[in-house]
Amino acid sequence: MLFIINSRFPVRFVWKNMIRSGMIRYMDDKTQTPPPNSAETNAHPSGEIGKPKKSKRLRLLSTLLMLALIAVTLIVIFRDTSLGEFWTAVRSADIGWLLAALGASLVASLMFGVALHIALRALYGKPISFLRNIGFGYIGQYYTAVTPAGAAGQPMQLYYMIAYGVEVSYASLALLLVNASHQLVVLLIPTVLFPFHASLILNNLGAFLWLFLFGSLINIGLILFLLFAMFSKDFAARIVHKAIALFGRIRILKNPQQLEERAGKQIALYQKGAEVFRQHKLLLVAELLSYMLLLGSQFVIPYFVYRAFNLSGFGMMDFVALQSVLYLAVCFLPIPGSAGASESGFVTIFRVLFQSALIVPAMLLSRVASFYFILILSGAVSLAMQFVLSWRKKHASPPSIDS
Repeated sequence: MLFIINSRFPVRFVWKNMIRSGMIRYMDDKTQTPPPNSAETNAHPSGEIGKPKKSKRLRLLSTLLMLALIAVTLIVIFRDTSLGEFWTAVRSADIGWLLAALGASLVASLMFGVALHIALRALYGKPISFLRNIGFGYIGQYYTAVTPAGAAGQPMQLYYMIAYGVEVSYASLALLLVNASHQLVVLLIPTVLFPFHASLILNNLGAFLWLFLFGSLINIGLILFLLFAMFSKDFAARIVHKAIALFGRIRILKNPQQLEERAGKQIALYQKGAEVFRQHKLLLVAELLSYMLLLGSQFVIPYFVYRAFNLSGFGMMDFVALQSVLYLAVCFLPIPGSAGASESGFVTIFRVLFQSALIVPAMLLSRVASFYFILILSGAVSLAMQFVLSWRKKHASPPSIDS
């Protein structure tokens, strides 16, 4: 989700430090060149803007919650399936198709960095290595997976981009553009496929129909707000002002005035994004295509698992349609990694396709490929990039975004 809307403490932390250090600057409207003394906008490689004091505690609690939800879900699911039956089914799977599932997952994880690389290449005057942007993509995936509703994903991406020398105005704008594209494609794929697979989807959604409708409404609301914020400053500002005033009166917000000031800065960033899309028309097309490949690679994983069990009768697009609906149904839940919801949703939606005897092994293999494999990989990359920052702090060497 868009980090400006969806997270609280990480955004407050990042903006406070940017304002304090004078890093918030926007590109010149016409030239799109960095403002004078833009070197001041770069963070020290050690990350002197400081990590949130509560970030480690938040990650620990989120990880424990995720593990607890997974454990409870597996206990419930395995009531009807013995470990012996599960292991026999896994051993019978075709290793080639399982490797295809892992390959699709790897392609999807790399595309996060590719989309960010495309945005920064179009916006930023200085070269940034492709591998560095791939690393930023993995950082976002890791923190998205281990925090509720992915709240810390983009704030931590922004933190590391600044720490590695990317100017904050460009980093913020690039993240805005890639996430606007992400939101559009998340809704676009099931919308396009639904008319052709309506009966299959509706017959297998079960109780997840309500989550699908809820996720669709949330996504549509975010997209509409994003469009209004980009192209109608007064309308967006009035909506935000009324919402903050309402929450302030019922004492949900402690500092409504401060929040309204931050919201104003975010709306200004949205409008800058609209200008960039108008000036770089092919950028939007490139980002949409990147996210179609990204999400398409994720959504095809259950089909590869299906073929690994030597099953037939349903086509690839049937699985893409169902998985896109499941993704939209659970991606907005305030649960780390959508743990529990994704597993139980898979069992509910794909039971008819995999048959009851194989649904649990299929669910676990699909989740291993699409989530746990990427969680380990993105965690390792995030740790490596933090080691690099720590090493540079120790040796007092300024970061180079060319490496």
